[in-house]
Amino acid sequence: MEKKMNLNLLTLVVLVTLPTCFAYNATIGWQTFNKGPPLVIANGGTSGLYPDQTLRAYRDAANSTSSPLALLCDLMISKDNFGICRPGFFLEMSTNTTSYPATAKRSTYSGYGQNLTGYFANDFTLAELLTVTGMRTSNARPPIFTQETLAAPENVSQIAAEFGVATWINVEFPEFFQEYPAPNSLLSYLTSFLKTNKVQYLSVTNSSILKLIAPTNGTRLVLKLLDYDGLVDPLFQNLTDIATYAQGVLVPNSYVIPKNFTGYGVYEGQATTAVQDAHKAGLEIFVYGFANDRQPYIYNYSKDPVLEVLSYVGDSFTADGIVTDFPNTAATAIHCYPDGFDKPSTIQASTPKLTNPIIIAEDGASGDLPGSTMAAYLKAIDDGADYIECKVQITSDGVPICRDGENLLNNTNIGSSQAKLEKYYTAYPDFGYGVFSFDVPSTEIQNLRGIISRPNNSTSRDPANDGKESILTLKEFLNLSKIYTNTGLYVNVQNAYKVYRLKNLDMVSAVATALAVADLTNAGDKVLLASEDTSALNAFQEVIPNVRLVYVIANNEMDYSVPREVLKEIKKYADTVHIYRSFIDRIDPYTYFVNKMTSVVQEAKALNMTVFYASISNEYLNLAFDYRADPHLKMYYLLQELQSNGKSLLDGFLTVYPATVYNFLNNNYCYRTLGGATNRSMSGRNDPIYRVYPDATAIWYIPPAFPVLNVTQGPVSYGNVVNATPPAPPPKPSSSPSLGSNLPFTLLASAVLIFILNFTLQQVIIDG
Repeated sequence: MEKKMNLNLLTLVVLVTLPTCFAYNATIGWQTFNKGPPLVIANGGTSGLYPDQTLRAYRDAANSTSSPLALLCDLMISKDNFGICRPGFFLEMSTNTTSYPATAKRSTYSGYGQNLTGYFANDFTLAELLTVTGMRTSNARPPIFTQETLAAPENVSQIAAEFGVATWINVEFPEFFQEYPAPNSLLSYLTSFLKTNKVQYLSVTNSSILKLIAPTNGTRLVLKLLDYDGLVDPLFQNLTDIATYAQGVLVPNSYVIPKNFTGYGVYEGQATTAVQDAHKAGLEIFVYGFANDRQPYIYNYSKDPVLEVLSYVGDSFTADGIVTDFPNTAATAIHCYPDGFDKPSTIQASTPKLTNPIIIAEDGASGDLPGSTMAAYLKAIDDGADYIECKVQITSDGVPICRDGENLLNNTNIGSSQAKLEKYYTAYPDFGYGVFSFDVPSTEIQNLRGIISRPNNSTSRDPANDGKESILTLKEFLNLSKIYTNTGLYVNVQNAYKVYRLKNLDMVSAVATALAVADLTNAGDKVLLASEDTSALNAFQEVIPNVRLVYVIANNEMDYSVPREVLKEIKKYADTVHIYRSFIDRIDPYTYFVNKMTSVVQEAKALNMTVFYASISNEYLNLAFDYRADPHLKMYYLLQELQSNGKSLLDGFLTVYPATVYNFLNNNYCYRTLGGATNRSMSGRNDPIYRVYPDATAIWYIPPAFPVLNVTQGPVSYGNVVNATPPAPPPKPSSSPSLGSNLPFTLLASAVLIFILNFTLQQVIIDG
């Protein structure tokens, strides 16, 4: 049973790294109905950042999103039969209507089979509605934009005309507004509005009412179908009938790629033929339900919103439009990734891999799989990581292991054993409460299994592979260099000073010995040895002087400054510095917008130091609001801000999602020119990624003068440090070498299975 579980896990590792469909095929062209690029439909403007369907949200969408673009307004009818754009059904869900006496009036209506009580647009005049302001509709979005003016359809049409983009009017509750504020109020308003305003798209959720609308000025009628808990509307089964009164359909994304909701997240299944069927019936098909900050996460995409959009604009089918709260992200997917996401092995041969910044996979691909496990490391290698990281902890009997932190409760299944909890659960002033690796012998740790880290909440990462992968020793990690010779090893020794003082366990000796035994202490070895302890780095300098050292400015030191004097002190121990993001692009703690970019990177480069940025995460909760819940936008901003003479000042990115960083650096047509004469930009030009400009109005916090970071530590005499002279080279292999002769069986089996499964799946794709 255990072998079967391992095989299933490895199959998953392969499947999640297969390239997605391409956005554009130069041979067959776009697969949309009209053979042009897909339409980005800004749902209420940039409603993922600014209050939905306000003037600011619409203007931002038009200003920051590449064409083709449409601005979508959800139409409601006011008491005096004018239009207003509002999401949802009740005004109190998206405005501060209850704060104003003129609009603080609740009503009850009978509709949709129930009594509806709340604040309704049809109870107030347009003038009254325009006195209230919009507010966020999700707690995941900025709370500070509280004075944004609501938009009427006329405003949307004017903004669209100003920027040369399309207007899309959507009627979500046509039955209600056809009856209220007066009979025929909806059709009366639409008839008048369509005569005087250019509307490219009009969608309605009721087919009977849609049939009554006589479009003018070239308006395309679209039937919007709803998501009934994953069930498809029966109307969708008769597309040829829909084509008699509409030119398109607007459907939930689950119609195109079904979703499977579990107790902890969402998985997507195989794509349906919905897009192809609509096109055969003569209909355009637009897809809604996209938001970068949606919960629960869809695990298929590693929380990468660009990758999700690319799944709907692929080579085998392409939706005609994407309705999203973050239009810039959809435009980035369509404009900047005409080849989709590729694995490193499938990047065009004519495109040299970007060598700077390098990609360091934190604990492997630990955003998708339990970190510091064989599966996570193999996936990171497959995803294009230049280096894979082992954060070194130590067992009570002195065996170095790879774990993200010394507290085993956070990253292993030890918490499921009541006996082990009672035996080892304790507290230390420097480490808090938990079960710590330095208290547990290696014989017990080898029976534990890894679980995925959950930095934000219990549902943020996929737990499907928890409890399946064993805990790796540092020795096993170092053995990976024997197979994957192009991938470097990033050995991050954590808390060596504290552990030595607390437990008299010598991590420096253990790590130096392991590197020497593995013959990885030579100047040419692709090994980086990192620590936040200057005492450890000083000891490493003495015993393994040829290994390149990295000083880690730890995340728990964020309330300190790092001036040039501190960097000069650091350089005594290491020429490379690993800096957490909070020291570089500081975030306002009240508004969660970027406060200011510090000068620490420039200061380090002035001292000829190498700088690694930690870290890039796809989860929107780890991104400042400026980045619009889009890690691609963050990378672009950092690389634009931190450059000199067109060259990046950042030498490396640490990330738990190496595939995202790899594709941004190597497969993004907007970031770098790719493909030469075969450049396939979707619109005939390389559309720029939107440039982030930190919003001065969103900064409420003036950072104090932080105390200077102290990097020196008390003297430590690490004992038993080996004479790290490399061993004699092993004998040359025979003509039929056995990889398994020098490797653990689990490592060999994993590598072989990965190869077999990749080959098998490629044959299936080719034969299919």
